[in-house]
Amino acid sequence: MIEILEHTSSSYGPRTYANAHNSDVTIALAVDYTTAGERLTHKAAGDKYLRLDLEESWKDNARLLWHWIYPYTDGRVVNVAGNGIYTLNRARISQKAVNNYVFQMLEIVHQHAPIDKIISGGQTGVDIAGGWAAVKIGIDCVLTLPKGFKQRGVDGIDRDHTREEILQQLYEG
Repeated sequence: MIEILEHTSSSYGPRTYANAHNSDVTIALAVDYTTAGERLTHKAAGDKYLRLDLEESWKDNARLLWHWIYPYTDGRVVNVAGNGIYTLNRARISQKAVNNYVFQMLEIVHQHAPIDKIISGGQTGVDIAGGWAAVKIGIDCVLTLPKGFKQRGVDGIDRDHTREEILQQLYEG
């Protein structure tokens, strides 16, 4: 089941806090942890924050995530957050590459400690990669985007989308 939700606020902050609050762990996959979004995610997640550097192998990050979620047995909800494509692009990481990285990492974790749900903010880059991986693996997923289904493009400009356009991103990858 895939849910694409539109937050009542057009700002990124409220849905960041909601996603962190509704998960067992927020994984932050990034190459730059100094961005405003990454600092906000860390603050919102508090002690449920797991930093997973995209410059490390997906296997090493899968091990770290597995150790974090393995003790949860009543449901494993993972909030996937991280750099947008505008930041990843500067590090020469494409959407396709981050999709594959997140998929490989979550797929192996899911095989050994089943994930019940993926939550994400639905942004370009890591967020949408989390949703794409959930679709590909068959994990329930909830993406909550700012009002207008806002996403920031590779050029750093925010654009509104439709629910159908977000779904298309998930199924086309």
